[in-house]
Amino acid sequence: AIWFVLEGGDKPILKSPAEKTKAVGLAQQMYANTAKYIRYQSEVKGKAKQGDKTKLTYLFKVDVAMIKEELVSNEIIASEDEIGEQIGMPTISVFADKGGDYAKTAVAVIQEYFTDNSFEVYKAEQGDKVNNLVSKISTLEGAETDPMHDMALSLGSDIYAKINYSGGAGSMGTAKASVVVEVYETASGKMLGSTTGYSAERKVTDPNALVQEATNDASAKILSQIKKEWMEMAKKGKPFKVTVLSNSTDGAGVDEAVYGALKKMSQRPIKRLAGGKSTFSYIVYIKDVPNAFELFQSLKGTYSGPGKLEKVSDTGSFLVFKAASSGNIELTIE
Repeated sequence: AIWFVLEGGDKPILKSPAEKTKAVGLAQQMYANTAKYIRYQSEVKGKAKQGDKTKLTYLFKVDVAMIKEELVSNEIIASEDEIGEQIGMPTISVFADKGGDYAKTAVAVIQEYFTDNSFEVYKAEQGDKVNNLVSKISTLEGAETDPMHDMALSLGSDIYAKINYSGGAGSMGTAKASVVVEVYETASGKMLGSTTGYSAERKVTDPNALVQEATNDASAKILSQIKKEWMEMAKKGKPFKVTVLSNSTDGAGVDEAVYGALKKMSQRPIKRLAGGKSTFSYIVYIKDVPNAFELFQSLKGTYSGPGKLEKVSDTGSFLVFKAASSGNIELTIE
């Protein structure tokens, strides 16, 4: 059971070969002192004859938090608190994709799980002005719009999750549930993780109990995926979506100047999204910049193109500003 937490399953604590190598000595100590980490052992749950042997099945509860603490104190894995201080805890929005009221139950359960693990959860309540801006920019970029992505972007979430519930009848009056969770990086739209959680098959008077069980199963898996990507952000930089509004006269000069300034700030290639003669969008990864407001302040200090930069909106990792030496900006923000 302890090996499974450290190295087995689909979401082990030790993820890289280097971590596994460094943990060999400590792992052997854990295996020699299992009582320290095992909090519960069930009675025999199943028996199966295999040749001249009998396979027994048990349930174990393992103190994962204690194992992580010892791995951190032995400098085998990085402390999540230490990484959080470097780039800030990611903010998350959670949306029900398919599944009706049961999917809404799953949303409530996973929101609570994220909150208990020190993430800031944003609820789907946003102003029309920013929503309108996101919609117009998406149209200009010619991209297929995802309402949940646009809502997460307007909320200022770093990450958003979509939940899809499905359930079904089992045998002899029993029922079961499964919950699919997909998590995306809001700025870039990149999928960070996907997993499915399952409940046991049993008789229940309220199917919501099975939904909660399936969601809890999925929550631990998806949280591990988010934290893995979050640690990568500490090393490579946090993604920002940057949109620049100008006019057709100054557009080329503004585009060149802003791209050059962003390139100096980023250690990774900049992704240019679709744009025209006066509107330009980029995905850029930048270290040591916690939010879009501070990114704008940095850009103002290095910008050398036409006109002056004027901020339109900053929400989380989404920055919109305009620049032109004269004339009207050709995208009207109502």
